[in-house]
Amino acid sequence: MAESSNHILKKNSKTFHIASLFLPKNIKKKVLSVYAFCRLYDDNVDHERSVNTTDLENKIISFGIDKKVIDQLKEGIDSDMYSNRISSSEDLLNYCYKVAGCVGIMMCDVLNINDRRAKYHAIDLGIAMQITNICRDIKEDFSMTRIYLPRDKISKSEMISKDNNKLFRTTCELISLSDTYYESALEGIKYIPLHTRFSILFALKLYQEIGFKIKGNEKLFLHQKPNTTKIDKFRVFIKTTFIFLYKYLLCSPKDHDQSLHSSLKGLPNTHERV
Repeated sequence: MAESSNHILKKNSKTFHIASLFLPKNIKKKVLSVYAFCRLYDDNVDHERSVNTTDLENKIISFGIDKKVIDQLKEGIDSDMYSNRISSSEDLLNYCYKVAGCVGIMMCDVLNINDRRAKYHAIDLGIAMQITNICRDIKEDFSMTRIYLPRDKISKSEMISKDNNKLFRTTCELISLSDTYYESALEGIKYIPLHTRFSILFALKLYQEIGFKIKGNEKLFLHQKPNTTKIDKFRVFIKTTFIFLYKYLLCSPKDHDQSLHSSLKGLPNTHERV
């Protein structure tokens, strides 16, 4: 299963695959299993497939992952089967918590991070990455009649208008929102064990780079899917190495901003539940 899980990761996410190369082998196997489960379950919904994910689910539960968190993830992914628009930024954050913040919680369990405060920041990293995904995949999602940009930010008619300036501005606003959650994730980096810290930091910086590319080039955003090139990845690797050595090799965790979870009341492992 480890080999097939690695194939799934390499095929579907070059960003995560590159970052996973810096994980210890025993941890990497568990991370690959979690990714494979999430990917296969999502593909079942996206492409109306019926691949059995029960064995993988049982396997990741054996890692100590809470079944309630897995159920939240599945609920979020299942919601993609319906065409209901996300109404507000609060609804967007709630959705991002379920489909990606929950993955952050799972990663804490895989990395044996027991401090509950670490999960606040892990949730924020998942939320930030999911917002980045949404901003990168707007056209692809629209082709599947899915719109994740909040209705109170932009209407469907404004999205398909020849004048796409509103679409670009709205996307940039969401990228700025994601940056707030990336910063919170960085403030919790100390909770990650030193032998896996660089890999997580590298994945964060690679994903955040996608947002920077979107905001920095409106024409690119409007005409093609924004992605990082090999040169971008190498540049981010060098930058991350210096940042890691200078700032995150030895650092102290900072208090989590509770307001970031004000939209997530009642959900597992959020700051609001304390």
